[in-house]
Amino acid sequence: MASLGDSVERRVAFVTRVEALVGPLTGRRVLDLGCGRHALWTRAYTARGADVVAIELDPARCAEAVGRLAAAPPSAGRVLGVVRGDGERLPLPAESVAFVHCAQVLEHVGSPAAFLRELCRVLRPGGHAYLTAINRHALRDPHFGVVGVNYLPRRVADRVLDLIGAVNPEGQPLSAMHYFSRAGFRRLCDTVGLEAVVDLKREERLARHGRLAGRLADLWGSAVRSAAFHMIVRRPAPDAVRARVARPPGSR
Repeated sequence: MASLGDSVERRVAFVTRVEALVGPLTGRRVLDLGCGRHALWTRAYTARGADVVAIELDPARCAEAVGRLAAAPPSAGRVLGVVRGDGERLPLPAESVAFVHCAQVLEHVGSPAAFLRELCRVLRPGGHAYLTAINRHALRDPHFGVVGVNYLPRRVADRVLDLIGAVNPEGQPLSAMHYFSRAGFRRLCDTVGLEAVVDLKREERLARHGRLAGRLADLWGSAVRSAAFHMIVRRPAPDAVRARVARPPGSR
């Protein structure tokens, strides 16, 4: 996806696009997981009429988000609260949100599996989430901005980054972060009970270039060009889970 900068309007346009895939979010409870100091996505979802719970781990960022939202409250929807919380131990009841927005967070957590299981726990059956996952094969690492470092063993990569003075603004060494292939991310979702529904970048390439050229562009993008995968995932409803379990091996 193109960088949205600090534009709330571009984020609202993105949310509108997501709603075309998951259904209207007006009046529904949305979790902005990792809202950041500006809470821009919280503003975008409230602009679409959603009731938003924002969660942020960093206390300073959380406090700043509270102050910014109090100083300029959204004109639509509702902010139900801005809470300091850990994504692996969410302070929310089970099955309490209809949609989760979680961008640029998964790579930083302690355990991606535990994080996604917790996300699945709070998501209602049939509910969706927008997730980003950093591409393990990206030519340029998005955190350090260094070409080729992703192809090195992680401890070797850390030494190289130290030698050239490359710094991650988030403060983590590369070896402490979690990157994925697209197939690996899908497998992770499967293990925690989530279903990958739409790869937004892939669909964007197919729409822009057509089926054949779009597939070639997607192969290039997922191989080296894209810094991250942008996925819509779903917690299947119980009936869908039962149907999937009952499906004979090899059926589609």
